[in-house]
Amino acid sequence: MSPSAKGMEDTSKGIELFAPAKINLDLRILGRRADGFHELSTRMAPVSLYDRLRIAPHPGQEISFRCDDPRIPAGEENLACRAARLFAETFGLPRGLEISLEKRLPAGAGLGGGSSDAAATLSALRSLLGHPASRDALLPLAASLGSDVPFFLARKPALCRGRGEIVSPEPWLGPQHGLLLFPGFSVATSWAYQAYARKPLPGDERGTPPWGPVRNDLEPAVFEKYLWIAAARNWLQEEAGAQLAMMSGSGSSVFGLWESLPGPELVERARLFFGPEAWIRTFSILSGETSHPPPAPTA
Repeated sequence: MSPSAKGMEDTSKGIELFAPAKINLDLRILGRRADGFHELSTRMAPVSLYDRLRIAPHPGQEISFRCDDPRIPAGEENLACRAARLFAETFGLPRGLEISLEKRLPAGAGLGGGSSDAAATLSALRSLLGHPASRDALLPLAASLGSDVPFFLARKPALCRGRGEIVSPEPWLGPQHGLLLFPGFSVATSWAYQAYARKPLPGDERGTPPWGPVRNDLEPAVFEKYLWIAAARNWLQEEAGAQLAMMSGSGSSVFGLWESLPGPELVERARLFFGPEAWIRTFSILSGETSHPPPAPTA
């Protein structure tokens, strides 16, 4: 085990690591692919909101999973479990594993929590076992698990193309700090893309150079059905004065960005406006790989 492994903390019994959320700073749908997926150009960035995982070896050959949130499934429905089994099939495991997940990110929020957990699992196993020699060897596994998983192996802002699996790290030159609002309900990604396909309207472009114009092409279709999400985006932009306000991915989270971290007064205003069901957090964009978890977000 390497004490310098990125995003990880070695322990005597395994590895503890954080799995950051992402936000989409730009999402453009370029057309339909022959495989049925949409061709994308999307700019994503990891942020200082995260799940925490612990992976430890144990006797036998079983891969076990437990989570502090009983709503999170185990087995093939769970991307971290699938990532561990795929790693074992590809590179082998000398012993069994126990995966423990402390779930801090809301599921179905457009933040990539499950994909990040899967990427973190692959990285942790590589560090724990000392192979494969190159992280690039994990990329085919990551791409087979999900379109966002390769991005989370890099853990830095990137332009992602194809289904999202072709990752080119690029710095984000816009504002670095934000406020995220999750309404407490999810938007199915498959539904959002189907709704876009029925009425393929581009999202509203906003922002100025060097970081704009940017847009999210799923916003018009999602906003038409989910009025809360549209209202939240407008509140961040018009009432809170965000330099950029946007839905992340297919929703349902929305975020606003500023040059400095929003203070407790703005958080309280958001809480009063959106009510107790909303999950509200401040965050900062992570500009590169780090060996320690980011500071705890302001709730």
